Amino acid sequence: MRGFSLALVVGLLAGFLGAIPPGPLNVTIIRKASHTHRKAAYRVAFGGALVDMLLCAGIGLGFAWILERIVTITWVKLTLAFFLLAYGLKVLLWDRKRDAARAREMEVERDDDEPDVRPKNLDHLHFFVGFFQGAANPALLVNWTFLISFLVGHRILNPTAGSAAGFALGVGLGVFGWFALVIEILDRLKTHPIAAWLRRSTAFAGILLILFGLYFTYRTLGEL
Repeated sequence: MRGFSLALVVGLLAGFLGAIPPGPLNVTIIRKASHTHRKAAYRVAFGGALVDMLLCAGIGLGFAWILERIVTITWVKLTLAFFLLAYGLKVLLWDRKRDAARAREMEVERDDDEPDVRPKNLDHLHFFVGFFQGAANPALLVNWTFLISFLVGHRILNPTAGSAAGFALGVGLGVFGWFALVIEILDRLKTHPIAAWLRRSTAFAGILLILFGLYFTYRTLGEL
């Protein structure tokens, strides 16, 4: 039990700090939250955090070699990279026009508690957006494998199923915790000039996502 608790705390710290560097998930979550799509942002965050948790669980339980065979398949990595490119183009070309039209129609942004006018049957797609954007990072498996090996080598983590489960759960909670913090901060800045600027930066978000997609495509093709 002690090993599980320690691994959980270590995983929380690793997941929280590891989610801070800018990436596709951060861009998407910031964009969703700044447009008062709070629930959608949380679904994206959950999908992304689940990827980290599953990877860490697999690595910790000794299945890294299986994961490596899956996530290093070229067509899988290219598909995920193209997904980022496509999503970035969607944000840049379609969402930007929609957001501009919405801003003209509404002088004041609606609160999160007001009825959501978006189709409810599409809500589950935000989870998959987060999941696939999280899985698109080709360095994720390598980074977590290196960190877990380092922690086990320095006897901070025990190579047991309990410790592996605790660390994976902690990582998932830590990653989700960082995204939740970002969402809540932006939710409280609805009337702040920063939030107004973020709502107008849809084009910037789309360009960033496209650049991430191009970068991951370049890295994948470079491994051939």
